Amino acid sequence: MDSNPIGAIGAMAAEIWRFRSHISVVFVGDFRSAYRGTKLGVLWNIILPLVPISVYILLVNLRIFPQYEGLSPAVYIGFNVTIWMLLTGMITRPMQVVRQRTQEAMRTSIPLTAAISSSFAQLSFDTLVRLVLVAALVIWFGPVPIVHLPLLLFTLFSGMVFCLSLGLILSIFNMIYPDIDRLTSIILQYGIFMSGVIFPVSTMGPLALLEDVNPFNVFIKSAREYLFFGTHIDLTVLLIWSGVALLLALIAGRFFYVMEHRIREIV
Repeated sequence: MDSNPIGAIGAMAAEIWRFRSHISVVFVGDFRSAYRGTKLGVLWNIILPLVPISVYILLVNLRIFPQYEGLSPAVYIGFNVTIWMLLTGMITRPMQVVRQRTQEAMRTSIPLTAAISSSFAQLSFDTLVRLVLVAALVIWFGPVPIVHLPLLLFTLFSGMVFCLSLGLILSIFNMIYPDIDRLTSIILQYGIFMSGVIFPVSTMGPLALLEDVNPFNVFIKSAREYLFFGTHIDLTVLLIWSGVALLLALIAGRFFYVMEHRIREIV
């Protein structure tokens, strides 16, 4: 209870480093065993991450979507869906891991932070597979990206910190109120349509008011613009949400660290 936010985050980082070999073993084991016994085996780890994007690309070929902001619909939606799944995965993975592995973690010395980190390895691999597809779409449809790499990385990092912090907080509350998991799933299913992933929020009538107050839209739009155009007109809004992400990380880090140890004492 005496831990400060910086100390709590440092302690969790130390836990991850101490159990790095365990994290590696768990990831490799999960990767190999997920589809053991199937004909295609580990190829499913490559095929399944591409399915959501392929659905939207099919709709693009059916001319459901128009040209967006100087990008072909396939590139626009492919990139947006990739970042959306990365960000939402940072929220849902901690909730799933804490729900599934709490009792295991309480019976061993393995902290929940290590279990959550191993689940992010799979998320990282899925994201990499999707980015390869996006790169192929860019080569096929264009345009040639004008990348502002420092601000692109800053945007992605801020978005991931924001979502991970939210996921850590929700994972603890979900242990007390299991409905939170289901409620979060419903919100995210509707949220994809209000976050500029399929259609720009600015073209959605009254919902255009959400363009700057929806952090998912801000991070996805900013990342897209810094990748393809090298500039961004809403830097102030991005900086505000990045500041919110930092503040939320400090709160979430201490909250998760303290609550995990209190739960261990209770169990």
